Amino acid sequence: MNRLLYVLLISAITIVGFTMYKHSDLGHVSFSFAGYFFETNLVVFGAALFCALFVILILTRSYDYIKHFFIAFGNNRQKHLEDKARLSLSQGLIEYAEGRFAQAEKILLQQVRYSNNRLLVYLSAARAAQQLGAHDRRDEYLRKAQIEAPGADVAISLTKAELQLAHNQNEQALATLTQLYRLTENHNYVLTLLANTYKHLHDWDNLSHILPQLKKHGNLSAESFLKFEIAVCNGQLTNLTKAGLLTNAGSLPLIDFWHDVPQHLKAVTEVVEHYAKQLISIGATGEAEKILRLFLNKNWHESSIVLYSELDVMVDNKQLEAAEGWLKDHNHNSYLLLALGKMCITRSLWGKARNYLEASIAINPMPENYLKLARLLEEHMNDPSAAQEYYRQGLHILAGDYGDYVLQKDAHDFARETPQLKIVKT
Repeated sequence: MNRLLYVLLISAITIVGFTMYKHSDLGHVSFSFAGYFFETNLVVFGAALFCALFVILILTRSYDYIKHFFIAFGNNRQKHLEDKARLSLSQGLIEYAEGRFAQAEKILLQQVRYSNNRLLVYLSAARAAQQLGAHDRRDEYLRKAQIEAPGADVAISLTKAELQLAHNQNEQALATLTQLYRLTENHNYVLTLLANTYKHLHDWDNLSHILPQLKKHGNLSAESFLKFEIAVCNGQLTNLTKAGLLTNAGSLPLIDFWHDVPQHLKAVTEVVEHYAKQLISIGATGEAEKILRLFLNKNWHESSIVLYSELDVMVDNKQLEAAEGWLKDHNHNSYLLLALGKMCITRSLWGKARNYLEASIAINPMPENYLKLARLLEEHMNDPSAAQEYYRQGLHILAGDYGDYVLQKDAHDFARETPQLKIVKT
């Protein structure tokens, strides 16, 4: 199309020029403007018009060249600055990873105004400021990050919560996470952080409230989720105990709560022992003995039998026989023997009690088994000299003075010296 126009224009000029030349007529052009009158022939006017068009063309091309030059110069400069900003970000992250937090914060912010990833720069600078304990600067960087990327409020708030938790600002973290929880109710990481915050604050009721969502959306392993369940159960048991002591409610609230505890938690040693300790703390040692005995019938744990051995509770023949049944597989357990000795004392079975306590001492000399045996000999078996000897030996154990005789014994010696126990039903 352009070529056709050029051809037609050149043709028209050629025809007009030829006609004017043939008739010896150069034409006449005149016009006036603002009081001025111009008059010339067509050839001069055409030449002037051509020159004007040529000048305009030259100026337009020159403008384009100059414009392109400055644009290219600006682009190169901008690219150079962006490269420096990327290098600053990379070097700042390296400094942070190597633990030079002050240097990292400085380098990260050097070229931030030219960076095309200011969100990452400000979040990284906030983490560096957190490591330096500069909480005001940390919050300022997070505010600037929010301005730079208003659509990344979840990422920014999560970073803020993480930093608050890292500095044990649990109340502030709770406020941040509560707001996030309302915005993203089933966000797995928000739920996990919120659960940990409730745990740090011992807010067991609220933690219990979000456990179903945490299980469904938290992406936690079964072991990790179980830890939260254990913490909630034990925390609520502790709160009930404190409330019961203040109101003299006794053990009933604890027992009622235990009835509703899921079965899989009732098989966890940590939960059962904590429940037993809460019962003991409010004087319900009989209920604690029952819980521990039923648990030990199915799950033998050293810590549980140690706790069981600490009980001083009246037992009947059935309870004593159940505990003696454990000797079949654990006849060299000093804590079981101590517990049996104490149980026999409550049943006035002085001979059996002495037998069990002496066996416990032979395996593992402890101040408590010495004390129980000494009191038994002094108060019920009329053997004050033997009692005094056991008092003396118990004091040595309590003071950490085991003596050469005890220190030189090994497990085989204790096994040989342990009396052969014969269970007698009463």
